[in-house]
Amino acid sequence: MTAPQLRSGTLASVTRAIRSYLDEPRVIEIMLNSDGRVWVDRAGEGMSATDTTLTAPEAEALLRFVATESDATLTRDHPTLAGTLPHWGARVQGWIPPAVSNPAFNIRKPASLILRLEDYVEKGVITEAQRHALTRAVLQRKNILVGGGTGTGKTTFANALLAVIAEQTRDRLYIAEDNPELQCRAPNVLFVRTVRDKYTTRDAVFDALRGRPDRIIVGELRDGTALDLLKAWNTGHPGGVATIHANDTGGMLQRFCQLVEEVIHPAPRDAVAEAVNVCVHLTLDVKAPAGRRLSGFYS
Repeated sequence: MTAPQLRSGTLASVTRAIRSYLDEPRVIEIMLNSDGRVWVDRAGEGMSATDTTLTAPEAEALLRFVATESDATLTRDHPTLAGTLPHWGARVQGWIPPAVSNPAFNIRKPASLILRLEDYVEKGVITEAQRHALTRAVLQRKNILVGGGTGTGKTTFANALLAVIAEQTRDRLYIAEDNPELQCRAPNVLFVRTVRDKYTTRDAVFDALRGRPDRIIVGELRDGTALDLLKAWNTGHPGGVATIHANDTGGMLQRFCQLVEEVIHPAPRDAVAEAVNVCVHLTLDVKAPAGRRLSGFYS
């Protein structure tokens, strides 16, 4: 699906309205609230309101197009949407009435530039000593968990770790995620995309063991997949990377255990401690040069 095709028909006005934000490299996320106002999140700047507005029919037209392209259901009985915007490969989370008063959405763009750990040092996010420690952890096949809140740059940081693997090893990578956000230029890599209600992340991680991977990477841990990943990381597939939502490094391990307990209870905490070797936590900070900083580093 090309951009000109996407602009045709009833989508013309909405795509014209947000096209500049979709194409602007510094824009990370585009948000539409129910009042029709569009907000954007730019790297290093944070969120700001724009002069752009969308009508309810325009917003709903975009969401229904995404639902069709993503083979998803969007009705009054199922008023939320998780899909992908064609051409840009952007993740879309949407809502229509009665969940909201008027259609709303978040469009999360995939990273347009792969930052390296050296770039994080230059931007003041990590120190040179931390860069060396992280590089050493990757090469020693340590399992690394990257945590933080929404919009803190977990995926972008994970991409920097994957760049080390791609540049300095010949390992085969198996990368599972629901939306193509992780990027890796390793010559031997298999990207597996999950499909909501049809092929889950748990399915993908279970199948990974038949895919001959050296390392298993998961875009975001948010359910019982944590148990399957725990088993894989502890049974001959070390050196993985995953992201997780949490408030600090301690909370990352706690959250991992909570996700495991969606399947079994209690969580095997000794096994979690053995499997997760490094925790890196990021947080937004308007005072930091890059708009975010490393708020926790445990290894």
